[in-house]
Amino acid sequence: MVLYFFIGWLRLKKIADSTSAGDNNLPFVSVIIPVRNEEANIKACLEAIFKQQYPQHLFEVIVIDDYSTDNSLAIAREVNQRNLLVLDLQQYLGKPGEYTPNKKKAIALGVKNARGSLILTTDGDCLMNELWLRSMTNYYVANSYKLVTGPVAIKPTSNPLAWFQQLDVLNMAGITGATIRNGFPTMCNGANLMYSKKVFVEVEGFKGNHEVPTGDDIFLMHKIDEHYPNAIGFVKSFEACVFTKPENTFNGFIAQRVRWVSKSRRFSDWKVALVLIFAWFFNLFIIIAALAALQPGEMTWMPVAIAGGGKLLVEFIFDIPVTYFFRKMILLLLLPFTEIFHVFYVVVIGALSLSGRYRWKDRLVK
Repeated sequence: MVLYFFIGWLRLKKIADSTSAGDNNLPFVSVIIPVRNEEANIKACLEAIFKQQYPQHLFEVIVIDDYSTDNSLAIAREVNQRNLLVLDLQQYLGKPGEYTPNKKKAIALGVKNARGSLILTTDGDCLMNELWLRSMTNYYVANSYKLVTGPVAIKPTSNPLAWFQQLDVLNMAGITGATIRNGFPTMCNGANLMYSKKVFVEVEGFKGNHEVPTGDDIFLMHKIDEHYPNAIGFVKSFEACVFTKPENTFNGFIAQRVRWVSKSRRFSDWKVALVLIFAWFFNLFIIIAALAALQPGEMTWMPVAIAGGGKLLVEFIFDIPVTYFFRKMILLLLLPFTEIFHVFYVVVIGALSLSGRYRWKDRLVK
């Protein structure tokens, strides 16, 4: 399976430099940012977006505050930009509900108020370089795709937990690009996602998925893929990369990953679910084989050596071109150590996600 990802990533063509692209026929783009409790990050995010090398009259930024309990809304409103629209979701939905995540509703509200023909979503804790908007837009316009997703990476950090997250997120970005290139799109990232407003309306947005706490990105991608086969693209360009913050606490990390995985129970494509189930059972087998290796007897270590060693080998092969693209090959030195943690992480997170219960940004989700 990992070799399948490896081949897909190599087949995925790297996108040419966007600096030489002209301004002719550039579309108007609406950048939508759903925000909850991002007072420490939203100003820097907006500053990075308004520094984009893209005509100022051809894009707008729409921030939708999702019942923040901090000063996110006030800080966003203090940013003095004429093409910035800040919306308060509470004015549209009424009193907050502790068990009701509203990110899909926030994005839908942003799309409804968008003036642009193209929608580009990101998160309030993200940063990007000055060619991000141009790179994503040029790739979308130059191809016949209906939805494109771009690379996402973790910001540089000295936290050991964040090192694992860096490699894990790079792997997910690599798998995203690889499976899209292989014609089997499995996932994408709402922190770097572009689609047309027309297509969003045609597939009825998030209709049918509002009761699922997360999955605003993947469910939409799968919907569009069903309506428009072979119309999903991945922007393999470092210029198009978005950098997000890691979770600095173990509890926060666990809650984030449970949130990510919990939506998998509602995937309409059984093949995607089958891949996740296979990965979970394979890692569970490694743990069982490791426990069996502690028992006396000849060759009891052989199963864990074959399974664990094989996993390490193919993931090392896959990570070479992926970390090279993200300019993070130094992370390969951590792979033998992160692999051990990864085995337990996959099994534990998979089990915890079955409950569908977690706390995220001061909101209890059931």
